[in-house]
Amino acid sequence: MDEATKPAESHLSAGTTIFRQGDEGDEMFVISRGRVRLSLGGPDGQREIAVLQAGDFFGELSLLSGARRTATAMALDDCVLLAIRRDVFAMMMQDDLEVVFRMMDALGARLSQTDRQVHELVQTLARIRAVADLLRRCLRPDGYQTVSVDVPELARAWKVSVDVVQATLTELAREGAGTLRDGRWVIEGGEQVDRLAGLLAGH
Repeated sequence: MDEATKPAESHLSAGTTIFRQGDEGDEMFVISRGRVRLSLGGPDGQREIAVLQAGDFFGELSLLSGARRTATAMALDDCVLLAIRRDVFAMMMQDDLEVVFRMMDALGARLSQTDRQVHELVQTLARIRAVADLLRRCLRPDGYQTVSVDVPELARAWKVSVDVVQATLTELAREGAGTLRDGRWVIEGGEQVDRLAGLLAGH
């Protein structure tokens, strides 16, 4: 990894707001030192959803989907953070697609602690999981392969209804990331695979 694509290191004082709920963002952060508090705002004020420590990461939903920040992040201690931009993440993803699923598991655990403001987040999370699964089916060490899989199989793999799968695939087809054909989802050609990878990387 060259200097241009290395994670940027930031030193923050305790009490610094890293980003606020609703801000735009296209990077995630890994905590090298210190603790970070994540909170959600609502009618009753801020509600803490997690306190993260060295080795944890946050901000991944904005990086993956381009969504606005869904929580406020504040440094509880003097912190050292590594900022990972989309171009860096895209390189990481090429080496280890499983990193996406680990990120989704962590995000899902945080969402399970909340009881409001989560419907759109859950929908976005489901879409990212779907795109990551389809991409994993395509990619091989020597390139990519054509994928043809029936909708019920995807419903079982994603643990959602056939109707939800149909809706997701219809949206992906409109974005040029595959074709829904005779009840099967087909991905063929490098252009469709590249488009699918671009959607996952948040382009």
